[in-house]
Amino acid sequence: MPYSCRRRVKIVCTLGPSTKTLERISSVIDAGLDVARLNFSHGTHDFHSQNIDLVRKAAQSAGKHVAIMQDLQGPKLRCGSLPADGITLKAGDIVLLHPEGSTPKTSTQGKIVVPISAEIAEGICRDVQKGARILFDDGKISTIVQKAQNTELTVEVEVGGKLTSHKGMNLPGTPLTIPCVTEKDLEDLAFGLSKGVDAVALSFVRTANDIETVRQRIRANSNLNPLLIAKIEREEAVEAQDSIIEVSDGLLVARGDMAVELGAGRVPVIQKQLIHACNALGVPIITATQMLESMVSSPTPTRAEANDVANAVFDGTDAVMLSAETASGMYPVESVRTMSQIIIEAEKATDRYSVHAPVQPISGSIVDSIQYSAARIAQHTGAVAIACVTHSGKAARTLAKYRPTTPILAIMDSDASLRKMAFHWGVKGILIPKIVATDDIFGMIEKVLMDSGLAQLSDLVVVTAGIPTLGRGTTNTVKVHKMGAPIERASRNRVGG
Repeated sequence: MPYSCRRRVKIVCTLGPSTKTLERISSVIDAGLDVARLNFSHGTHDFHSQNIDLVRKAAQSAGKHVAIMQDLQGPKLRCGSLPADGITLKAGDIVLLHPEGSTPKTSTQGKIVVPISAEIAEGICRDVQKGARILFDDGKISTIVQKAQNTELTVEVEVGGKLTSHKGMNLPGTPLTIPCVTEKDLEDLAFGLSKGVDAVALSFVRTANDIETVRQRIRANSNLNPLLIAKIEREEAVEAQDSIIEVSDGLLVARGDMAVELGAGRVPVIQKQLIHACNALGVPIITATQMLESMVSSPTPTRAEANDVANAVFDGTDAVMLSAETASGMYPVESVRTMSQIIIEAEKATDRYSVHAPVQPISGSIVDSIQYSAARIAQHTGAVAIACVTHSGKAARTLAKYRPTTPILAIMDSDASLRKMAFHWGVKGILIPKIVATDDIFGMIEKVLMDSGLAQLSDLVVVTAGIPTLGRGTTNTVKVHKMGAPIERASRNRVGG
């Protein structure tokens, strides 16, 4: 497929029992995986370590720069162990919630006893108010708080159903003070850093401080600098979206818990709101949850699911995510291939149907001005690509927010930095041994583009770079280069002038 026809929106896939072999991981990479997500709500460190090693090996064989995202569990808002068949709750039943592993201190007479995660019991009792709603199993069971005392809660069932072990809990409308990072998360984070993960997703983020706290801990304990992705799923996070976006390296629209916490009717609007806010600042955003859910057990998606993926593309999302479809489903490879096909078809129509708002460069920013201009120059000249020579990747990230119709090539000398480009709309990474001196840069670009089959003789390529190239700093140059034309070698005295 010609590069100009390849999709721009990236695909994040969750790995699990259905994708735990080298052969299967290689197949999903070939089908279109860009980012491998490891869900630390499940699996052991040994399991995740094996998957990380397999992804790296499969990506190297495929010649692709696949990123690995560690998704931390966050505070476990779940009920504890219940009888194998579960318990049936009916409207009007009185239920006593108490920390798992302890003996209830409150009288159990006339109450159904249900254990909840011990780590969150005290915090919930401190934060919840009488009359507040507590939901179980993705909102299927609803209860109303009657009393909160120490670490125990008495609730009345509003909407009943069967409750089984370890089902999730949600407290819509109740601001929580429970830390978004638990001791388990810190242990998992240390493991992830030791394996060189490229990004870390934080669950149940509420404020910008949640992100900053984790970033400071990483800096104090590691030389790595993984992307920090804020998962938006609670009311507090939506209200604080601007400050969270400002300090995050990316967002993830976690529509599952969001629908339970805020109501399913609000999710589509919030999705668009978050995507538009991230697009304006060039912060990558992932749209997630049940995008092709029926493909867990079916080789084809529903029409509604296909529309959901396409509409996320029209909204301006940088990436879409598969969860159970690739982690535990029967058709992981078909799910990735189907998602890729839907994206490609939607991208053919983005000029007509996209709601992506035009983005203007940040006033006074040189790199913004250069990349904004490069996007328009490439369109006006018919260039086949925009090649960003960049040490950190900032130039390519900035260019991506302007959504150019011309392919974006990030030319970098760091594999670790290049993998992070897998989160950004439309960016293809090209690894080179090193960024060469200014006089040699255009010859180097010609060679890598020709060798990769991304350009031919006489093609026009727009190049952006920081001159002198061996320095690190703001991109300050844009040039239209004709492949194969004589290269004018700049005077050393004029470089950077």
